[in-house]
Amino acid sequence: MRIAVLMGGDSPERDVSLASGKAVADGLRGAGHEVDLLDIPNVAAVLQMDSLRQADVVFPALHGGEGEDGHLQAVLDVMKIPYALSGPRASALAMDKGSAKRIMRSAGIPTPDWLQVTWRADSPDLSVDRILDRAAAELDFPLVIKLNGAGSSVGVEIVHSPGEFADAFARVVGAADGRSREVLLERFIPGRELTATILLGRRLPLLEIQTHQGFYDYANKYTSGASEYLVPAPVHSPVYENIAADALRVYELVGCRGLARVDFRLDGDAYFCLEINTIPGMTETSLVPKSAAAVGISFAGLLEDVCKAALAPR
Repeated sequence: MRIAVLMGGDSPERDVSLASGKAVADGLRGAGHEVDLLDIPNVAAVLQMDSLRQADVVFPALHGGEGEDGHLQAVLDVMKIPYALSGPRASALAMDKGSAKRIMRSAGIPTPDWLQVTWRADSPDLSVDRILDRAAAELDFPLVIKLNGAGSSVGVEIVHSPGEFADAFARVVGAADGRSREVLLERFIPGRELTATILLGRRLPLLEIQTHQGFYDYANKYTSGASEYLVPAPVHSPVYENIAADALRVYELVGCRGLARVDFRLDGDAYFCLEINTIPGMTETSLVPKSAAAVGISFAGLLEDVCKAALAPR
C-alpha cells in the first residue's frame, strides 16, 4: 500500500504528533509499504494537498485540535480520500470529554462526577471564585481540572485544596488557544490507572500504568522509564471483564472505528471511565502498542490492520 501519514498541525500537542507520525511511518516502511510522511501546518492545508489522492489510505497521526476533533476527518470525507481510524462524528464526540461522559452516564457506564464551564476572562458573570464555590459544593476536593478538548495530558491539574484552585485553574486555561476555553472539573478518583485498547472491535488486554512518582501527567507519559506498564493488568475477575466490556461499549456508543483507547481509574473494586481517545499516541512509550504486543500483534501488524480496515466497504 501507499500510505500518507499526516502529523504536526498547530495544536499544543504538535510535538507528540511529530513523534507518533515518525513512529507510524517507520513501522509501516519496515513492513514494506510506501509511506509519505507529511508535516502539515494546519488542517486547512490538507485541502490544497492533491498529492494525498495518490495514496491508498491516509493515516492521521495528529493529536488534539482540529486534527483529532473531527475537522480533519470531515475534510478527508469531502475529498473522498480513505483514512484510518474514526470518522468526524465519533472524533468530535470523543474529543468533547463532557459529551462523551454524558453518553457514558446515560448508558450506565460509571464516570466521575463533573462540571463543565466555558471560561472567558472578560465574562462578568463567571469568576474563578464562583467556579470554585460550585466545585467545592458539588465535587469536593481533591478534584481534577482539565481542558475539555485536549489530550496527551496537556492542561491537566490535580487540585488538593481550595487554596490551590485559582493558580491551577489559570495554568489550565493558559494551556488553551483562543479566548474561549472549555474547561472540565472532575471528581478525583484515587487508586489505579488502567487503559483498554479496542482494535477493530476486539478487546485487547487491559494495561495498568504505575508511575514512579506523581500522576500520569505529560512528563510521566512521554519520558522513557518514568512509568511501569503491567499487561495484562493484574485485576481480578469479574472486575477485569466488566472494565473490558464497558470499554467496548464506549467504543460502540461513540461510533468509533479502527482503533481507540479507553482510560479508567480503579478504586478498590469500583471503576470509572475517564475518556476515550480516537487517535491514541503511537510513540515508543505509548500504551496501545504494548497491549497489542501482549497478544502477539506487532506494531507494524497493528498499523497494517487499521489501514486495511479503512479500505473495506462501510
